[in-house]
Amino acid sequence: MSEFTQRDIYLLVNLSNGPVWLARANLEGAHLLRVNLEGADLEGANLRGAELMSANLAGANLDRANLEGANLVGAKLEGAKLIGAKLNRANLAGANLSNATLGNAHYNSETIWPKNFDPDEAGAFFVDVNEWT
Repeated sequence: MSEFTQRDIYLLVNLSNGPVWLARANLEGAHLLRVNLEGADLEGANLRGAELMSANLAGANLDRANLEGANLVGAKLEGAKLIGAKLNRANLAGANLSNATLGNAHYNSETIWPKNFDPDEAGAFFVDVNEWT
């Protein structure tokens, strides 16, 4: 459950005059389908199990964010920073990860990547699901 209501998120995103700052926010399980968070600061945010299908996260800072089990199908992540992000069980099918930075991002065998995307080449590394805490 998120500490923000859907209304809170709507107001933050739609009434802001620039990128949204949600660093270290607890958005676990939040429904953020098609939300525009372009350039948002989500560093260290808890987005575990969040619904981010078709969300615009282009240029967003997701460094050290917990995206474990998040649904990012079709999300725009061009130029996003995902350094040290937790991507275990995340579904990134159809996501645009062009120019995204994934250094030290963690993923496991249940992480779903876009076709023809090589997470190791992008700087992410495999962590066995049983080793993750």
